[in-house]
Amino acid sequence: MDNIYIEKYQNTDFRDVIALLVQSFKSKFCRHQKLSNNDIENILYASWHLKSDDPAYLHFVAKQNEKVVGVILIRCRKTENANKNIPIISLCRRYGVYNVIMMCTKMALLEGHKLNEGESYIEHIAVNGTCHGKGIGILLLQHGEQALLDMGYTSYTLAVAGGNPAKHLYLRFGFEDIKKTKSRLKGYFLGESQWTIMKKIYNHV
Repeated sequence: MDNIYIEKYQNTDFRDVIALLVQSFKSKFCRHQKLSNNDIENILYASWHLKSDDPAYLHFVAKQNEKVVGVILIRCRKTENANKNIPIISLCRRYGVYNVIMMCTKMALLEGHKLNEGESYIEHIAVNGTCHGKGIGILLLQHGEQALLDMGYTSYTLAVAGGNPAKHLYLRFGFEDIKKTKSRLKGYFLGESQWTIMKKIYNHV
């Protein structure tokens, strides 16, 4: 498949993953803000601490010719406050208090799902726009699923925004609608007020 392969996320992938997320979710990151892609990347780079050895996450990237073209981040246990050391003061000086508070709020809203026992949750999955239609999303889901099964997890959960065409991919992969939610906060900050929680449940013998 066009020399595309999946491997575990490494710390050296961090910049490429951030750039891919900004490309994929720019409409959410830029809502009510006038920041360049580079500005958003720098804020996220300073705010997130995505370490390859963090036991709370399963993290995989899809690569083509050694370039990151897809990513999936799965939270599989409760986390400590990994982002507590955000350099708020220096970020505010550089990008403005308003922009930093807005970005931190959006990140908190996107990461707000609480895990139940035996549950895992897809924090994000993204594919480079030039690689859509090549099956990368399915490959990432399959890779994450196998890792979860090997670890004994019983369910795979995600939240999808209303109208997101990716929902068809999740339905084909076996996810089912569990709950529909409406959030005015998410509507204001992210531009999406309607969300659907989807889950795929495994029956272990």
